[in-house]
Amino acid sequence: MIPDLLQIPLRDPTVYDELSADGVTPRPHWAGFVESLQAIGSEELAKRWERAERRIRENGVTYNIYGDPLGAKRPWRIDLLPLLISAEEWRSIEAGIIQRARLLNLLLEDLYGSQRLLADGCLPAALLFANPEFLRPLAGVRVPRQTYLHLLAVDLARSPDGNWWVIADRTQAPSGAGYALENRTIVGDALPDLFRIANVQRLAPFFRAQRDALINLAGCDNPRIVLLTPGPFNETYFEHSYLARYLGFTLVEGADLTVRERRVYLKTVEGLQQVDVILRRVDDSFCDPLELRADSFLGVAGLVEAIAAGNVKVANALGSGLIETAAIMPFLPGLSRHLLGESLKLTSVATWWCGQDYELDWVLHHLDGVVIKPAFPSRGMEPVFGAALGKAGKEQLANQLRSRPYEYVAQEQVALSSAPVWDSGHLYSRSVVLRTYVLNTGTAWTAMPGGLVRVAGSDGPVVSMQQGGHSKDAWVLWDGPIDTFSMLPPRNQPIELRGANPDLPSRAADNLFWLGRYAERSENIARLLRALITRVRRAGEAELGCLVRLHSCFDSRHSKLPKKRRPTAMELEQELISLMSDAGRPDSLASNLAEVYRVGGTVRERLSADMTRLIGQLTEAVHVEEYMLFVEYSAVLTGCLELLSAFSGMERENITRGSGWLFMSLGRRLERAMYSARQLREITTPLAESEWPLLEYLLEVADSAMTYRSRYFTTLQPVAVLDVLMADETNPRSLDFQLNHLADLYQKLPRHMPDDLRTMRHAAALLRSFDLRAIHYPLPGAAEPEGNSDERSRLARSLRELEYLLPSWSNNLSNTYFSHARTFPITIGE
Repeated sequence: MIPDLLQIPLRDPTVYDELSADGVTPRPHWAGFVESLQAIGSEELAKRWERAERRIRENGVTYNIYGDPLGAKRPWRIDLLPLLISAEEWRSIEAGIIQRARLLNLLLEDLYGSQRLLADGCLPAALLFANPEFLRPLAGVRVPRQTYLHLLAVDLARSPDGNWWVIADRTQAPSGAGYALENRTIVGDALPDLFRIANVQRLAPFFRAQRDALINLAGCDNPRIVLLTPGPFNETYFEHSYLARYLGFTLVEGADLTVRERRVYLKTVEGLQQVDVILRRVDDSFCDPLELRADSFLGVAGLVEAIAAGNVKVANALGSGLIETAAIMPFLPGLSRHLLGESLKLTSVATWWCGQDYELDWVLHHLDGVVIKPAFPSRGMEPVFGAALGKAGKEQLANQLRSRPYEYVAQEQVALSSAPVWDSGHLYSRSVVLRTYVLNTGTAWTAMPGGLVRVAGSDGPVVSMQQGGHSKDAWVLWDGPIDTFSMLPPRNQPIELRGANPDLPSRAADNLFWLGRYAERSENIARLLRALITRVRRAGEAELGCLVRLHSCFDSRHSKLPKKRRPTAMELEQELISLMSDAGRPDSLASNLAEVYRVGGTVRERLSADMTRLIGQLTEAVHVEEYMLFVEYSAVLTGCLELLSAFSGMERENITRGSGWLFMSLGRRLERAMYSARQLREITTPLAESEWPLLEYLLEVADSAMTYRSRYFTTLQPVAVLDVLMADETNPRSLDFQLNHLADLYQKLPRHMPDDLRTMRHAAALLRSFDLRAIHYPLPGAAEPEGNSDERSRLARSLRELEYLLPSWSNNLSNTYFSHARTFPITIGE
């Protein structure tokens, strides 16, 4: 009997109940599991699941629902209770999905090859030539070992009589296998005793077979295999990152790859590295903007040509999305007999392609019992449930079907089976769909034991992760010995020590470089703003001119100040608020902090959890309300600077000194040097007596006021400020310090350009060549001494040259390491 703790609502007799046939007695393969749950008790289960949910958050397991306010930060939802599948039932499912994978692979081989099935009348030609997923540039291109499908996902639903139906095939870039693995890890850790006693089939052997299959597909020693992802804004990006780490492959985006001489290369900071196999998670038409979809930014230009030349293998093969349509389901029984000489073992849900007269007529007379879907999924139409339409809606749908019948498919509305879902100590019934996976090893087919179970939300039977559903683990309860292999090395065996870090892709290096630049730029903007915003309200006419001059250090092209006259205090105040909080303004603090968050999100797998959390906090650091007092702006900026200082501390103390850290530090030093040169140039212009407070402001912005006072007390002199902010090699805020540090960091990079290194060394030497004692600024009220304007003008020219040099030097670094393009010689002081 099902205990009171686990009592479920009365069963619906029109659907299959996975847990119990009568709502009272568990099915035989559920009985031991239910008894063990009762022994654990609801309190302990709640504690275990609280720990599991905390682990999901800490591990950053996410699933992006488009339009959800949480976006890419939405946690992946898992149910505590797995779906249990008996050994006998799994053997039947396994045989059916393996047969289906063989059949679909042969179907793709024919459609992209001889097309005999069309000539023999086994398949309507319209399903091929009207399908936008038929990639004509791939027709006739041979696929290694005829492996069109490396991985197939099959969605299964149980009919009310207990039989399994196929409701969809995923042939392009099947998703979910990584989430199934994560579900297993989390649920297995929450219920370790139940997992062990139940003799559950493991998942690791399946992923070992997948890794070996891809290595064998390469056909060479030590192949380079990459996992191609659309990027961090894709709904399943976490899975891409997780699988790449688990399988030991490099995670790449399209911009990380380039085609040279019909070969695919990975752009790394070490140089171009040839890629042998691409495990793709990008849809077919987006993979090559040159041959397929011209507006795609996700693929690699020239990839189709490299495939045709046989220089790279892609799994699944490009074009496999051709049969990811329910329109072929009515023809599969006949195709199975024709191609395999066997009857289809797993029945598809009843399906009618409306491109045939009889089928269209039948569908029009039975709209109440069917779901209308697009025959070609790329059309982007949502399923329409005929039973939910009124008379006018049905008539409109019928007219739509008659106008373009070949574009539509009708499927029987499936009454999905229900499974128990645990929530707050009680069980609830929810509709479920099982997604299973079949792998082509090159010599055989193997199925993942279990898969990913998707669960409907509480508001209806529709199973969709994008519509708020969640997931379950699937346990295959085996009746024999199980393979306990793990991809992780055993604890009792020594592991091989690795001193070197793996290759750093150029895109990751680029993002780390800009993460450093945006963080440092944000800090410089915040320091300038704080120096200005605390003074503007009480500034007199003379000090206002000094503040306007300090504002020019922003060098903003988006300034809202008047161009032909001195701004008023109110105009400067509004400009500062805009610079602080206007996220639509590219040079604002809010915009740059948003860029820190964006760029940080693209490399979060390379950052610590603490740094990732800190970046998240920065996005809220300059939240400003209209009712805030002006004095509170200074407090907001101080809080922001504290967070940025914490980021700087983590960059220096918490990141391994590998190539990634080098690029992040280069970005920070480069940005600080550019701001320093711009601010120092203000001192080289003679200061009127009313403008001498600018020296104090610049020291404050550079956080060097105490250094100055310890050396020169409170007497402010322009040359002494130049000594501290420009020439002091011990001051981490000085320009000399930045240039020397830039040269030292750059020299540690692989393949650094000797000419660019010499240029940076020369720029630092040029600054040190100025004898600051020879520059005599006129004191307030005194005439300018003769013969000193030339040296000051030469220094001003050098600082201005440096302002032009640093961006050019940055461009050369980007061309060398990120885009692998041509560099141009740069010089200073010649």
